[in-house]
Amino acid sequence: MEKVAVYPFNKITQGLVRFRDLAEYSVITVIDFILHSGEDAGRVIEGKPCGIPITNNLEEALNSVDTLILNDPGTSFGNNLGVYSEYNLKELWRLLVLTAHEKNIKVVSVHEIFDEETLTWLKDNVITIHIDPQIPASIEQRLNEEYAFPLSDDVSTYLNYFALDHKISGYNQKICKVGIFATRGCLGKFTSQMTLFRELKQQGQQVKAMITEPTAPLFAQPGGDIMKFISHRSLGQYPYYIHAAVRDAELEGYDYFLLSSQGSLLPNENFVIAATKISYLAAFRPDVTILIVGYDDDEQISDCLDLLRIYANGSRPLALLIPDKIEIDFGKYILKTKDEIQQRKEHLKRKFDINHVECVLDVHLLADPLIDFNRTAIKN
Repeated sequence: MEKVAVYPFNKITQGLVRFRDLAEYSVITVIDFILHSGEDAGRVIEGKPCGIPITNNLEEALNSVDTLILNDPGTSFGNNLGVYSEYNLKELWRLLVLTAHEKNIKVVSVHEIFDEETLTWLKDNVITIHIDPQIPASIEQRLNEEYAFPLSDDVSTYLNYFALDHKISGYNQKICKVGIFATRGCLGKFTSQMTLFRELKQQGQQVKAMITEPTAPLFAQPGGDIMKFISHRSLGQYPYYIHAAVRDAELEGYDYFLLSSQGSLLPNENFVIAATKISYLAAFRPDVTILIVGYDDDEQISDCLDLLRIYANGSRPLALLIPDKIEIDFGKYILKTKDEIQQRKEHLKRKFDINHVECVLDVHLLADPLIDFNRTAIKN
């Protein structure tokens, strides 16, 4: 995989374009049948051109690539049900995949494909879509050989077992574990994680990131997408997997391990998922936390701070981050003004007494405080 086309122009693709310097391939073009055709992807995402065109012309898009990366499984998901039917995206997805297949272009999907009708169509057309595992082989081996798993998927059983399991009683001590959490989804966890990942690497630090977006293999990092995990393993094993991944990075000599959570840190109506969030906090046990917040969620911030105090080593976050834009619909955002961002930052500093309050786009400024923290911790 050297030269790739990516479909469609969604949040996942924006992350691949924004952090393309951290990948071992070149993004040549972005395909989209709804948004921004004819525009430069960099200009749309960051306000400056990057030489990656967005197009709805398949011949043009696939002319000079060896791989097509799909960030769409061929059926509606998330909040795109309306646009999927309005723009006939199911048939356009199939046309795209078939065209790539006929051109002998490798097709890679970041999502598992479960839809029976789609799987039947792929089989009938003798099309193979490659889905890379999100658990690296070394961690898979460690997980199988070194960890005893609960006998049941019952949440209370595995949480109680987890607290007493001698296999993980010695927490990882020689690596700085950074947890990035949020009061709700779509606030910029992935952007914050990868920006900090890049900045630490540029400063000569050895850093590993567990990426909960489904694109982890595309950055050669372990993946933490829960939905992809449970398609292959029991949900009760997820906290053990996080611990095994940190252990693997520590033994390889990494200085930092960055984990960005999936969705909100706060519990929801699904008891199993809510319990899993607490158990992976216990498994990860971050040394440093960063909390991403919105513009009208002070009550949720207080709840998150309580959860981190109880389940994440008892410390207050190193920083609060706020986004520069808020998603209001599929592909639609409200941009915050400089005054709105500054006012929110000042309010958060006063109310929650946390020194570092930054915009998500300025998360790189946390690299130096983080390095200073780690150096002090090593000395002690």
